[in-house]
Parts: sequence; C-alpha cells; structure tokens
Amino acid sequence: MTAIQHLSSTDSRSRALRARRHTTRVLHLVGDHIGTVALGAVGVAVVARIVNDIVEFAPVLNVTDGVAVLLVLAVWGAARLVEGFAYDIADRVDPDSRDGDDLWDVTTALRANVEDITNGADYDEIRLALQTSKTLPALYELTVQLRNAYAQDGEMEEASALSDTAALVRAAAESLGHRDIGQ
Repeated sequence: MTAIQHLSSTDSRSRALRARRHTTRVLHLVGDHIGTVALGAVGVAVVARIVNDIVEFAPVLNVTDGVAVLLVLAVWGAARLVEGFAYDIADRVDPDSRDGDDLWDVTTALRANVEDITNGADYDEIRLALQTSKTLPALYELTVQLRNAYAQDGEMEEASALSDTAALVRAAAESLGHRDIGQ
C-alpha cells in the first residue's frame, strides 16, 4: 500500500520562512563582504597592470593613470551600491523583522539613541527620556505576561527563564527610579 503525503499550509509557510531567512542571511553576507571583494578585484587589477607594464601580455591593460583611478572609483562606488541594495533588500525580506512590528520599531528607536550617544548627544537627556517613557516598566509587564502565558501552557522551562528575565528587567527599571513597579 502506498502512503499519501499531505502538505499542510504550515509546511509550506515554514519552508517559505526558511527560504526568506536564508535569503536574508545571504544578502547580509553580500553586504558584509562586497567591500572586500571590490578591494580584491582592484588589487588584482593593479598587480595585472604592473605585470603588464613589465611583460606587455595584454594590450587591454594599457590604460592611463587617470582612467585607472576612475576605474578604481567606479568599482568602489559599485561595491557601495551593491552593499546598500543588499542590506535594504535583506531588511525588506527578513521575516523576523516583521514579527511584532511595534517591537521592531522600539528596537530601532533604542538603537538610534545608542547611535546618538556614540555621536555625542547629551546622554543625560536620553537617560531622562528613557525614565519618563517608562520603557523598562512596560518591558517588565510584557515579560511577566509572557511568563504567565508560558506557565499556563505548561511550558515551565520557558516560564522559569522568563521569570529570571523579568527579575533582571525589574531591577533595571528600579535602578532608573521606577520604585512603583508591580511585584
């Protein structure tokens, strides 16, 4: 007797998610390494031009210094464009970046504040904004609700880990002055 295999929509969704995650990973690798590839190509071209000046094996490599500089700049510019496109497309197809879009936006905003501090922004103002926004108490409440949901479903290992996380977030919130956070 032959067995009939049924494909459920969750199987195809799972494959689609894996494909999008793999595509995202490949695009990030392209963006990360395109500069190195461009630098390698320029290096090979420079070595080939030097060797060609000595042995004269390829007349196509007989270019003026000005044209050589323009070619190097063109390769570097093309690499920067490919890098930008790769990262942009990766951000658009990344399925994990869209799970909980609102939380993704919060993360983006927090990273922007980190960048601002790195670039010399007034860190005291950012700390005060973090305190008044009550981000950490809200994160604590979210973590507690997640812990409770996992506990209700009987997933005690996850609930225990989230309980530890909630305690750490609570301590962080209290260190920023939120003493009224729930137990």
